[in-house]
Amino acid sequence: MIKGKIQTGLAALFGSIFIWASTFVITKSLMDSIGPLTIIGLRLLIALTILLPISMRAGFQWSMLLKKHFFLFGLTGIALYFGFANIGLKLSTSGNAALIQAANPAAIALFSFLVLKEQISRQRAGGIILSIIGVLLVSGVPAKGGASTLIGNLLLLGSVIAWALYTVQGKKLPETISPLISTTVSFLTGLIWLMPFIILELLFSGIPVINPGSWASLAYLGIAASALAFFLWNFGLETVEASLAAPLINLIPIIGLFFSFLAGEQIVFIQILGGLIAITGVLITQGIHPFPKGTPRENPGSPN
Repeated sequence: MIKGKIQTGLAALFGSIFIWASTFVITKSLMDSIGPLTIIGLRLLIALTILLPISMRAGFQWSMLLKKHFFLFGLTGIALYFGFANIGLKLSTSGNAALIQAANPAAIALFSFLVLKEQISRQRAGGIILSIIGVLLVSGVPAKGGASTLIGNLLLLGSVIAWALYTVQGKKLPETISPLISTTVSFLTGLIWLMPFIILELLFSGIPVINPGSWASLAYLGIAASALAFFLWNFGLETVEASLAAPLINLIPIIGLFFSFLAGEQIVFIQILGGLIAITGVLITQGIHPFPKGTPRENPGSPN
């Protein structure tokens, strides 16, 4: 019975990983007809139709939107993270986006040291440096877009920093506030931050004509990637130890790169090399030795 529960939990975790890894290609394809900020707004609105009713039953209160820390959550974890990520993705490639996001755990460890004054060992410091080197290699990948691709990669790096700040902020929250409620409030406050920029985008580019296929992709981002994957991940953690679940997050950039290859993007050697270096650095940062045996640390989760 216990073995069966663990297998079910692992299946749920892998399901969330595959969903999150697919978002880069799907979001990139939507940008042919919809602006990057408009995509975020629609994705959040769709996700909130699922999360908000459940959160209200779990203790959500509208007054939470006025709390300073939740308003900052919406700025860093939603407005800045998704804003930088989507604009960067429009200028770069989904493969680069997936690989650059591999730096998230290392960035979180770095900002935990800088902001929360958490102790950092030489091993973790070395892993952070290695991750930065790998991401810088990926960020400098030449592509048809030239300078615009480099700008896109830098914006993607900005999204990594925004998510790290969001995660560090989250460590200050009382344990009595569930991840479901904090996520819902972050979505709402993030939408408030983004709304003026979404309106400006619509004024300049016009109201997009969204075909059924694009609506299906938006529904996937809102329901599957934002609501279902969140549920699957937390369901999996109920039966699978965090130390076993944590390393699975590192599969997202690898699977994301594979999806970008299936979508027809060109993959160059420097991307693969930089990605491997970044992921190796992340594993070291988490206390996992890539080749000898080791003990993984708990991972804060995926931003996707």
